[in-house]
Amino acid sequence: MKTLKHTLLLACMALLALQTSCTDYSADDHKFGNVVYLDVAETSDMQAATIKNTLDTYDRTFTATLAYPSDRDVTLTVTVDPSLVERYNARYGTAWTMLDTRYYTLSAETATITAGKTTSETLTLHLQNLLGEGAEQAGALPLDETYLVPVTISQSSVPTLATSATAYYVVKRSSNITTAAQLGSGNWINFPTLDKYGDQSKAWNGLTAMTYEALIYLDQFATSIVNSSGNTDKVSISSVMGVEQYLLLRIGDTNFERQQLQFDGSGSGSQFGKFPGSDASKNLSAGRWYHVACTYDQMTQTVRIYVDGKIQSEETGVGISTPTEDNRINLAMRALYDYYLKNPTPDNEKKYGGFGDAYQFFIGKSYDNYRPLNGKIAEARVWSVARTPEQIWENMYEIADPASDPTLLGYWKFNEGAGNTVKDYSMYGNDGEAEIDLVWPDGIEIPKINETEE
Repeated sequence: MKTLKHTLLLACMALLALQTSCTDYSADDHKFGNVVYLDVAETSDMQAATIKNTLDTYDRTFTATLAYPSDRDVTLTVTVDPSLVERYNARYGTAWTMLDTRYYTLSAETATITAGKTTSETLTLHLQNLLGEGAEQAGALPLDETYLVPVTISQSSVPTLATSATAYYVVKRSSNITTAAQLGSGNWINFPTLDKYGDQSKAWNGLTAMTYEALIYLDQFATSIVNSSGNTDKVSISSVMGVEQYLLLRIGDTNFERQQLQFDGSGSGSQFGKFPGSDASKNLSAGRWYHVACTYDQMTQTVRIYVDGKIQSEETGVGISTPTEDNRINLAMRALYDYYLKNPTPDNEKKYGGFGDAYQFFIGKSYDNYRPLNGKIAEARVWSVARTPEQIWENMYEIADPASDPTLLGYWKFNEGAGNTVKDYSMYGNDGEAEIDLVWPDGIEIPKINETEE
């Protein structure tokens, strides 16, 4: 159901579209009088400003916006109004306090929307001094405490749209993970260095065990998608990470629960098939963060799936019955083909020549472009061992000193917050590259459940 402010704005925009040839922007040409509002408050007046605990400054930008252009300049005043904190707390049942003035400034308190335009210059709420002073961080903004900064249009030469004239910035310097990347249709993470034979890829091959881990948030479990031809295809899979038709962690499958994790171990190095069976009681939900993991060990013939640090599914006596040099796990298969091309002997052709068209390890993709994650991801990892239940639970949110552990094949924190490259914090340095521009959503905070649950 649309709110009154949305109805008003849509009506104004529709009238504007019918009058694009007009140069007279006077209110007489519109059924509704012109109004000004803050763009960030158009759909919600609550604006999350969750800040990574290593940042000393953090900026949130906004503009003043008109429902339609005016034939004269619109001037306005924007202020931080502490008196609005009580109103917010009463409305939402919170008890948050006003952020101290030493931690914020506004880039300007006045703005102008030029005649014929609908938006002002960009304004910035600048959060500052977050780390305090000196090695002891004296005066730092306290961790995991929540504060409010109400920014409002206090004066204007045209009326304000009351429901969108104020943005309440909810400020929190968090000890949790606060950065993640948005993946979806047409976007996933590639690893170019895994395509080439060398020190960065060699450790990914010839394995007898492995672990995948990731923090994921599903916005939706898509059941259809528009393909490149403009036709609608049915979708039954959300890809998390791995190698298609070999060792792949995904959500859903044909004739399988759409929201259930599945570990496909169909490859020559695993041979346990699709695990586990369909079970609606194991479905994930959209709109929340999960830590998901899967492990496989040839020697113990054990396969497991973990959800939020605990074993969800387990089976023993599966997969490779007799491990040999020829049936080890290869996660960087293109690197083996690259080795063959550089060393084209009959023996290498027999061993590696068939890997030329082999699928490769990706995050957020499998088979084609139409099985996307449709959500956010952080803290993805690959290991050359089957991590124990204790290790999975204790290290869901961070790995200390990752570059010192040779069994940690890849560790992507997704903490960049900008750009298209995702750094690998393992000793192997296989940085990820997004297929298209990454989106880094604001307001991310991933609770550490292993610190609040026994």
